[in-house]
Amino acid sequence: MMHIKKLVPFGISTALAILVAVVLLLFINASLLKIPLRAQGPDLQATRPQTAAAEEQSKPEAAEYGAIGARNLFRAKLDAELPKQKTEKEIEEEALSNVMRTMALKGIMTGQKKSDYYAVIDRGGQKGVWTYEIGEVVERGLTITDIRKDSVSLQKADFKGILKLFSHSYERVPGMQAAVATKETPKKSPSQPAPAQKARPSAIDFNKEIRKEGNTTVISRSLATQIKADNNLLMSSLAIKMETDARGEPAGYRIVSVDKGSLAQKIGILAGDKLVEINGFKLTTTEDLKKAYDTLQVSSRFDIKVLRGGRTETLQYAIR
Repeated sequence: MMHIKKLVPFGISTALAILVAVVLLLFINASLLKIPLRAQGPDLQATRPQTAAAEEQSKPEAAEYGAIGARNLFRAKLDAELPKQKTEKEIEEEALSNVMRTMALKGIMTGQKKSDYYAVIDRGGQKGVWTYEIGEVVERGLTITDIRKDSVSLQKADFKGILKLFSHSYERVPGMQAAVATKETPKKSPSQPAPAQKARPSAIDFNKEIRKEGNTTVISRSLATQIKADNNLLMSSLAIKMETDARGEPAGYRIVSVDKGSLAQKIGILAGDKLVEINGFKLTTTEDLKKAYDTLQVSSRFDIKVLRGGRTETLQYAIR
């Protein structure tokens, strides 16, 4: 009995020891399973899919950082904000566009031949109103290449613009470089002002320089001298258009518009008037207009016949 009593505690303690040992082995085994295994062998094939999956999850983050480094976003932003340097051609075209924006086509004078065509161009500001024919240079190399009944073309190299009658803007059109015979010395024409003595119309009090005596408009000698020296005083204040008959032949000049308070208005010129005759010279061609202009340079009295409202009226002027 004594021997059996000793075996029972020993068996219980042994069983407990075995149970503790098994629990410890299970805990150690579970801990070992969490450690990544580097060795190769058939037992590790089952762990490879988990390792590959982990690597696939880490790749996007690594790739994203690589893309950021390659793009260099800070420099990309700088490149976007820095303006691109303009080429010489772009700078020249911008300058030509600015020149043409200041111009306005005030009138067209046509004749029997293209050589009798003239364009009356207001160059803007204090540059004055000038008359040009085909081949003449207006400004910055822009040359008159064509004159039509309601427009004029100016071109330099492959830059080409069109001024339209009574329009305050120009039209840019594709232009091919064309050889145009330019004329360095412009032909003198009725509306071309002399370079010297360019008076400003706004500085003249027309109410003092012009008065009415019956049916005659009296112009002071000082104002007449300024007009002869600088015809811009008159031409800048009106727009004129050459008219043709049913056969297309020149048939005089029509006053299309007159600026309010201008010299033209003060001497009695109205929009809609058709100029018929000046001092006996019938106005049908540009040559007639030139002859009439020459007589005005030395005359102290002159008459202008206009067709107004379907009736012919005579405007009388005296210089004294």
